[in-house]
Amino acid sequence: MVIGGIVVSVGIAQYQDADRAATVQSTVAEVNAIIGNAKQNYGQYAYNALTTSVAVGSRVIPEHLQVSNAAANNKFGGAINLVDHGATTQGTALLTYAGVPRDLCSSLVNGTHGLARRVIVAGADVKPLDGAVDVGAMNAQCTSASAVSVAWVLGRT
Repeated sequence: MVIGGIVVSVGIAQYQDADRAATVQSTVAEVNAIIGNAKQNYGQYAYNALTTSVAVGSRVIPEHLQVSNAAANNKFGGAINLVDHGATTQGTALLTYAGVPRDLCSSLVNGTHGLARRVIVAGADVKPLDGAVDVGAMNAQCTSASAVSVAWVLGRT
């Protein structure tokens, strides 16, 4: 009976690890698709006047994430926003994923930072504009709450 209990607990742990890995992988793919779609459709216009509503309407944000004609949510129930960020950094857009669980945050940043000029977690830079990811800052921000907001600044360098 003890051996059976150990086998079951190992099986549950392996299932949870596989489920977590699949969630990270699919979320990274979503973010990469949104960034790629935004660059392809609006990059040549320097993301001028881009809004989440426009991104939803033009299918830059995939249909399965859309909750209305003007809004989208990620698989964690947090809002997805994609807006013109040119007032802060000319010729850029800001993609934000709210409600990212702390245990997935670092993996999400690691899987997506290459497509972004800047990455912000819980309001603080973990990859400064055109810089490298600061692993210490990423860890601190990703673990600052049970769920955090992750944002990517995309655009021309």
